[in-house]
Amino acid sequence: MADDVFAAVWDEAEARWRRHTEVLDWSPDYRIRGAETDWLARDEYAHFAHWLEYALAGARSRFQGTPPPAPITDEDAQNDAWAAEDRALTEEEARRRCTSIRQDYIDLIRGLPEERRTARVAAVVRSGLVGHFDTHFGYMVAGMLSDEAAAWARLTAALDARPSEVLHTGDDGRAWRAADIYAHLERWMTVNIPRAEAGLATGVVPELEASADDLNARWLAEDAGVTFEAARRRSFVAREAFMTQMRGIATPQWTARLVSLYAGNAWGHYAEHLEYMEHTG
Repeated sequence: MADDVFAAVWDEAEARWRRHTEVLDWSPDYRIRGAETDWLARDEYAHFAHWLEYALAGARSRFQGTPPPAPITDEDAQNDAWAAEDRALTEEEARRRCTSIRQDYIDLIRGLPEERRTARVAAVVRSGLVGHFDTHFGYMVAGMLSDEAAAWARLTAALDARPSEVLHTGDDGRAWRAADIYAHLERWMTVNIPRAEAGLATGVVPELEASADDLNARWLAEDAGVTFEAARRRSFVAREAFMTQMRGIATPQWTARLVSLYAGNAWGHYAEHLEYMEHTG
């Protein structure tokens, strides 16, 4: 029974670690708890390195007879002290340290004799390698939602302020007005709702039916006669459906692929068009 429990814990722990590292390494300078914070991938890795080191010291004390670590009575104060201590670390240094300590902790627990690998020990390990990572991934999701709302507000304000002007041009030289951008955003969010749903159900996000360039060209032609008001209304409806879907995903269901899908078709997409507009003037 203990081996079955631990097998499940190791599977969950590996999935959480893979998800975390894929998202953190995707953009190390991204403020993963939201643009209004200063929490980077470095801080995430360093934070887990400290707590895993504390768990490792506790496990060594219990199973190998080494002196126990000093008790932590105020977790917030300890986290702040560690964060201040780690400001000079690079992302690579923090990642390497976290990876090494995590593996040492796993190796110690895996090396225990069967009679010591109890359900209670499994629960402690799961708390550190699964529950703690889920809590932090929840912070990341909250940050992504905050970034999306802020970027959407910036983009819609810019589009609504200039509904008839050419705001930027495409690679083909075609002029893009606010209606074109609203319609374009709506198309991408609409097509990705079922893709995200399939990813949640099966773990695999289906491929698009055509290349992004081909879809953009097709949709631009089909939406050429759509009014600003209609395009704007459709975009707001699609955005609400898309982000409602995102808000409804339980933390264990999140994958790095889903993060990429939402980022690429929501706040990241908004930022692209804002940048195009800034370059156009």
